[in-house]
Amino acid sequence: MVAWSSTLPQGCAVVTGGAGDLGRVLVRALRGAGAPVASLDLVAGGDADLPLVCDVADPAAVDGAIGAVVAELGPIGALVCAAGVQSEHQLADLAPDEFRRVVDASLTSVYLVSRAAEASLASGAAIVAFSSGLGTRGMLHGPHYAAAKAGVVGLVKSLALELAPRGVRANAVAPGPIRSRMLDQMDPARAARRGAGEIPLGRLGEPDDLVGPVLFLLSDASRYVTGAVLHVNGGLLMP
Repeated sequence: MVAWSSTLPQGCAVVTGGAGDLGRVLVRALRGAGAPVASLDLVAGGDADLPLVCDVADPAAVDGAIGAVVAELGPIGALVCAAGVQSEHQLADLAPDEFRRVVDASLTSVYLVSRAAEASLASGAAIVAFSSGLGTRGMLHGPHYAAAKAGVVGLVKSLALELAPRGVRANAVAPGPIRSRMLDQMDPARAARRGAGEIPLGRLGEPDDLVGPVLFLLSDASRYVTGAVLHVNGGLLMP
């Protein structure tokens, strides 16, 4: 009989978007699990051991921040890419600059941070990147966000293939509606349609609902899981 284990990889943890509604909860959970944690975010804040102000869509800023993390906290055992932005525009009103802004924050940032961190990933390290159910089902008035989150899945699967020989795993979580400032910014009519009445478990998600899935994918409890997408949505989407 195999005993249950939930030990995190050796090394520090890095959380992008660590000062946001979801990131702060994950930072606290990782610290509670015993990992020193660095946060990369546009604003200072949160409970990280090393909070760094960093635009994770800026290659030079990301390289500098990851260098500072490794110099201060050592090799990286857990990398959580939770940064992202969302906006709603009909296609005819979606400007190219806005398309790029959302894709850069939500997808390009995962590539940049993974690329910068690769050489400093500890043996047995794990990466978890945030996708979304909207990357599977599409988003009315949000093609840029849906495309970015679908791209995260393709990127994670590719990282899983490339990093597997080093024993490094890469997976994605795809949340449904989670109570946060991002959800509050949605169009009220569309937000109401995606309310608790459509969710089989009968409620919106809370940031804490993501802690267990993320820690599972980071820990050796999921040591034979890589390239997977874990949907966390109360049954709203069952692909």
